[in-house]
Amino acid sequence: MARRVAPAFPRALLILDAQPLSLLADQDRKMALMLKVAEAEGYAAAISTVSIAEVRRTGQAAHHLRWLRSRLTVIPVTEIIADRAAKLLEDAGLDGHENVVDALVVATAACSGGPMKVASTDASHIPKLCHAASVGRSSPVEWVRV
Repeated sequence: MARRVAPAFPRALLILDAQPLSLLADQDRKMALMLKVAEAEGYAAAISTVSIAEVRRTGQAAHHLRWLRSRLTVIPVTEIIADRAAKLLEDAGLDGHENVVDALVVATAACSGGPMKVASTDASHIPKLCHAASVGRSSPVEWVRV
């Protein structure tokens, strides 16, 4: 079973959006190496529950995905996170319908207490959301390009 945590998780986290999680499910070596480097730097790998709905697999990849989920910190989307996502969309000037999932992933990081990184392939929206999420934090929410 996946580990579940409260939004104010104080440890350094690397939040994976759907594409990095998909790459791990498909046993991508570069993504696995990125995760090892992050862990060596003190970051625990985590996902938002919203990413679970985005990433689906069948066959052997489905078994591997379940195994991965049992080893990642899974952070539920709460009302606080949803409100923060709405604020991030507003602050970044992004459309809610098109970017809500990305905003929820970044808000998951923004609502956590320690150093945060968001791993994503999305170079158009995630950096803007991470910038907006960093305002007022003692440490920034950093984007890690996958």
